[in-house]
Amino acid sequence: MKKLKGAAKRIFGGLQHRLSDLARFGKSKHEAKQVAREAYIKEHGTLEGYNPAKVDGIFSIGTMETYRAAMKPFAEWCAAHKVKNAAQITRAHAAAYLLERETKGLSPWTVSRDMAAINKALGFDLSKKELGLRSRKKSEITRSREETENDRRRFSKYQDQITVARACGCRRASVTRIIPNDCVRNSQGQVVGIRLVEKGGKERVAPVLNDFKERVTSIVDKAQEAARPLFTAYDSHIDNHRFRAEYCAALLRQLEQEQARGKPWFGGDLSPQNYIHLSGRDKHCGDTYRGHPTQVVAAVSGAMGHNRLEIVFSHYNYTE
Repeated sequence: MKKLKGAAKRIFGGLQHRLSDLARFGKSKHEAKQVAREAYIKEHGTLEGYNPAKVDGIFSIGTMETYRAAMKPFAEWCAAHKVKNAAQITRAHAAAYLLERETKGLSPWTVSRDMAAINKALGFDLSKKELGLRSRKKSEITRSREETENDRRRFSKYQDQITVARACGCRRASVTRIIPNDCVRNSQGQVVGIRLVEKGGKERVAPVLNDFKERVTSIVDKAQEAARPLFTAYDSHIDNHRFRAEYCAALLRQLEQEQARGKPWFGGDLSPQNYIHLSGRDKHCGDTYRGHPTQVVAAVSGAMGHNRLEIVFSHYNYTE
């Protein structure tokens, strides 16, 4: 990897320092949003003009790494355009950079990531609408939807990790954080759920698919210490997002089958009401949503760590 020199190195260092100042690891993004919302109401008396997505700080290590990576090409571009240090970067510089990135053929998703990173590092509020940038379209997403060379690898060293990921639909970062004490068991001693703290510091118990309960229980039972992670490594080439998609589709089928047969959801081991959180227009969509029982779709969304019906189909359920 080419090392940065001169102004590019100074700019890059300044941007990295600004991002580091925003680190809020271990804190709850959800709580921070609530505080920001209350402060906005107190100041303005209304939520008009409030942006719920805007909150000070970076709460995810993964997000921090993504933003840091986006700073290098931006620093090189700024140096090539006579910028001496990070303090000299203007909105005009950032706008020109993003427009150039799009002109070069980078996807709307990549340009959106770059804009988010720049806005966060420099305190800007640039928007795609303001700059005339292309909007992201879910139909253009290829991540996890098309087979890659890595999909044909067996990853034999990580079969237990893959089993757990497929069983509960957890995000990649959670795989090496799960400890035996996070596992929820039923009266027969089977692991039926795994307690996770993921995006925004939100906690949930991710239901284990009925078909995986015995396998996951066997893996957890082999653990030597209840307070130490089950796994210490997870290959970065494993397509964990694909497992989340498969989990989403499998859980949707499982719950629909349980409902059709008059059986308790989640095998009777967990309460559906802990996962159904309808809000906004979702509360008024009727008994079915896209041909599926609304309550079932809501439970699947909650199990995935979301609270919107649409996301079940737009982000994950493309594997069938």
